[in-house]
Amino acid sequence: MRRTRRIGFTLIELLVVVAIIALLVGLLLPAVQQARERARTTQCLNNLKQFGVALHSYEAAHKLLPPSFIRQVDGNPPPPPAITFAALRYRSHWTGFHMLLPFFEQKPLYDKYDFRGTWLSSMTNASDHRAWPLNQTMLSVLLCPSVQHAGPIGGDGGGSVPHWMAGAPTDYSFSHGADSIRALPGDDVGCPAGLLHFWSEWPDTTRGAFGYSSSCADRDITDGLSNTIVIGEKSGRRLTYSGVNNSFPKLPVEFPWAMAAVAYFAATGNEQTPGSAWVVGPYAVTSDIKLPNCPQDSLTNAEPYPINPTPRVIPFTSDERPFYSFQSIHPAGAHFLFADGSARFVHEYVNQSILQSISTIAGSERLPESF
Repeated sequence: MRRTRRIGFTLIELLVVVAIIALLVGLLLPAVQQARERARTTQCLNNLKQFGVALHSYEAAHKLLPPSFIRQVDGNPPPPPAITFAALRYRSHWTGFHMLLPFFEQKPLYDKYDFRGTWLSSMTNASDHRAWPLNQTMLSVLLCPSVQHAGPIGGDGGGSVPHWMAGAPTDYSFSHGADSIRALPGDDVGCPAGLLHFWSEWPDTTRGAFGYSSSCADRDITDGLSNTIVIGEKSGRRLTYSGVNNSFPKLPVEFPWAMAAVAYFAATGNEQTPGSAWVVGPYAVTSDIKLPNCPQDSLTNAEPYPINPTPRVIPFTSDERPFYSFQSIHPAGAHFLFADGSARFVHEYVNQSILQSISTIAGSERLPESF
C-alpha cells in the first residue's frame, strides 16, 4: 500500500503557532511604542534647539532677545471704540512668537501681519479680523510630537473663528522667572505702590529672561547662560479644567502661540463645540507673588509653581496656578532651553529652590554641578 504524506498543520499545532505569534507581538509592541516615543522626545528636544538658534539669531540682529509680550501703557493709545473688555484685549499687542517667525523660516507668514495694529485688529477698526486666521496657523516647530492636538483652537482653520481668543496651540513657553508680571484689569486697589507690570520694573533677582516689553540681552544674564532657562515645555492638553463652578464647561487647556492677552484665561466654547478649550497665554513661571499682595512683599509669600502640576483634571476652583507652570506629558519632567542654546531634560522632582534659581537671570544663586 502507498502511504499518503500528510501536508499542513493540525488544529493544535495551529493554535500553538498563533499563541507564539501573539506572545511575540505582545513583547514587541511595547518596544515599538517606546522607540516611537523616544523618537518623539528627540524631536521635542530638537524643537527647543531650533528655538535656541532662532533666539541667538534674533539677538545678533537686534542686540537683545525679543519680549515675550509687547505691552502698551494702559489706554495709550486707546483701544478701538465700542469694544467689550477693551482694556484687557488691547493691553498687549504681540507675542515673542510673532517676532521670531522670520527666524523660524516663516517670513511669508510674518509679512502678512500688520504690526501697526494688534493681534486682534487695528487700533481704529475693531471689526478688522485679518489676523485671526493667521493666528490659527499650525507650526510644527512650536508643537511637541508627543502631544495630540485636535488642530486650531476654537475654529475650523479657514478663517471662521467663533471666539476672539482662538488660535493655533504651542507646547513651549517663555520663562518669566520667579515672578508673574500681571496685567490684571482694574486699578490695583489694595496695592498702594502699584503692581509691577513691566519687565524693567521687576528686580533682577527674581525676573526671568522674558516679560512684558522685556529687553533682555545676553549680558543681562549674569547667573550664566548655561545656568538660566529661557524657554520650557508647557504642553497643551495635559490639563483639563472644570471652571470656577458648574456653569463653566469642562475642557482641555491649550496655549495659543499668538495669544497676547496674558494673565487671562477663557473657554472658547463648550463640550459640544469641536476644538474648544480653555486658553491661557504662552508663558510660565516657577513662583509667583501671592496676589493681592504687593510685589514688595517678602518672597517668603511667593507661591511655588512646580514642573508638571497635579491633578491633571482640575476640579471647580479659582486657583489658576497650574495654568502657569512649566509642564509636559513626558514621564517625570520636561525639556528646557538654556540661554547658551543647550537643551536638556529637568526632572519634575528637582528641588523647587533650584528650579526657581535657574529661571532667574541675576539671582546670584549657588547651584549644584548637576540638577
